[in-house]
Amino acid sequence: MVTDSEHPESALWDTVLDTVRRHGPMTIDEVADHLEEHGFGSAEQVMIDLEQSEPHPLLMWLSDDRVAATDALFEGRMLTHRLTADELDRHAIPVDDIEPLLLLVSEDDEFDLVQPGGFEAAATQNDPDSDEIVRKETIVFPEGALSGHEAGDLLALTVRDGRLSFAPVDDEVRSSEAEFVHALEQTIARQQVASLGGAFLDVLADAPDAFSAPSLPLGDLLAGAGLVRSGDLVAPNGFDFDGYSDRAMFEIYAEQLGIPVDAVPGVALFASLVEALERGDDAELDERFAVGKSGLYSVLSDPEIAETVYDELVGEKLAPEAIEQAALWLLDHAPRRAAGAAHWIAGRAAESTGRLTEAERHYERSADLDSAFDLPLFDLARFASDRGDAIRGLSLLARVPGGDEHPLHEVLERYRPKEVPGLGRNDRCWCGSGRKYKACHLGRAEHSLEERSDWLYMKAAMHALEPGWAEQRVALAEARSGYGDDDAVAEAVADPLVEDVLLFDAGAFADFVERRGELLPEDEAELARSWLAVERSVFEVEASAPEESLTLRDVRSDRVVEVSAPWLAGEVPAGTLLCACVMPVGEDRWVMPGGCEPVTKDQRDTLVTLLDEDAVDAVDIMDVLTQPDAADFYPEP
Repeated sequence: MVTDSEHPESALWDTVLDTVRRHGPMTIDEVADHLEEHGFGSAEQVMIDLEQSEPHPLLMWLSDDRVAATDALFEGRMLTHRLTADELDRHAIPVDDIEPLLLLVSEDDEFDLVQPGGFEAAATQNDPDSDEIVRKETIVFPEGALSGHEAGDLLALTVRDGRLSFAPVDDEVRSSEAEFVHALEQTIARQQVASLGGAFLDVLADAPDAFSAPSLPLGDLLAGAGLVRSGDLVAPNGFDFDGYSDRAMFEIYAEQLGIPVDAVPGVALFASLVEALERGDDAELDERFAVGKSGLYSVLSDPEIAETVYDELVGEKLAPEAIEQAALWLLDHAPRRAAGAAHWIAGRAAESTGRLTEAERHYERSADLDSAFDLPLFDLARFASDRGDAIRGLSLLARVPGGDEHPLHEVLERYRPKEVPGLGRNDRCWCGSGRKYKACHLGRAEHSLEERSDWLYMKAAMHALEPGWAEQRVALAEARSGYGDDDAVAEAVADPLVEDVLLFDAGAFADFVERRGELLPEDEAELARSWLAVERSVFEVEASAPEESLTLRDVRSDRVVEVSAPWLAGEVPAGTLLCACVMPVGEDRWVMPGGCEPVTKDQRDTLVTLLDEDAVDAVDIMDVLTQPDAADFYPEP
């Protein structure tokens, strides 16, 4: 028997259990109102508290959303099983006919409940070679417990005082449990299948006499009504349970990924291919993943589906080498319409391992093969942006419907090259190279390095949007939200501070420099490397000039720097404390590309202690910056 003490749930859920034990099944709203009447706070607060803790294991929800106490609901109920000669020999029976009551099974019962695959534990009493027994959840009795019984006898499992016990059935049995069968038939009429356990609970809640006396075994009741069972599901004879289960799984998978249900078979097949290749299981790939199935891969030609598939594979931490190998395999086995997607997926995988030249070739091939498949155009635009070629990046985005709404478009427009008025195409270039303007800087006139420091930051921020950084970004967003609900975390994901800490404290900027630094213009690459040596710190404002600069003193090193701040709308009082990464952009010139976060004196002290440590967790930094009282959580050593 499961007891309260074996499951130390919240005291509030224990009270819910006691309430429905006394009053019978109730909706959770009714329970909350009842608890409010008995001094447990407002019903609204009770609901919030319940949502934030795990329900008691003895509580079950009925189909009408009422909650019931299973021990009270099952008290005095019984289910029967008809013994076979084979079961008598083995002292073991399958649980099929009595399964609904086994929610109350415990180690104190006079039998063992053996799970499938765990039969070895009872091998001394049973034949471990019996497929029927080994593959099913099984009740194993002590030797001799079934003595005196014969094949065909009915054995009843009854709940008395919260305990389970077996006894032979001597009374005349009922021919059927009409309420139970009717409940199943009604549900099947609405939704094709019914839950055996769900119908059983509903009937017990509404029919006090149901299963209170010996009845036919559940299997006989179902057969008499023309119903069959697969696991917990019940349906009419001839029902395709496998097909139903597949459709149900497809619907769940489709909802999780946000893709159409009819795309799931192709997506799942490709994911299985990647998993097989990662395991090194490459035997008979054609037969397993192509013969009669290759048409399923056509769904990958939809850019949204292809992107979702790639992100999901990365999220599952599958090896990029396996993803790339699977994508290249598609080129020989999938329909031609999926070739563009295959090259794009291969390119993404290659890029994630730092092979940028190979990745770019895949993107270009993808764009050539399928003009409607626009994902490679975005990636090629990123490459152009990293190289500082705003014109090419904009031309690539112009080929995409809605490309002017992509965040990268705004960045590239901001850094569209400045033209030199009065300089003809065939004149000598202003830069002194001796070449004609049209062959040198026409369309590529440079912004200053300081102006491009923001562009460098944005390039790194684009890199940090890669799926490999999603988990760390969410962890920082959770901290930034104060560990709020899903909506609060979703809002915090877009917080500039989350991005800044992700880049400079969680390692995304260093990863950007390592993986994509070769694409950067030489002066930007050198600037990026200098930023790698900069640590976040706390600064005190000494002076400010609106729309011009801030004079800051680093409270850790006492160094004073003048930071370019054209975004500064007004004066900042001297003594104001700010936390930021202050980056060099030249001789005695500094910027804060990620902005700054005001901090209190208590936060300053905690941050200084934290930032002086050898290894600093980015989430710890975010905790302190988010919570003024975070010093309580990060005391000085």
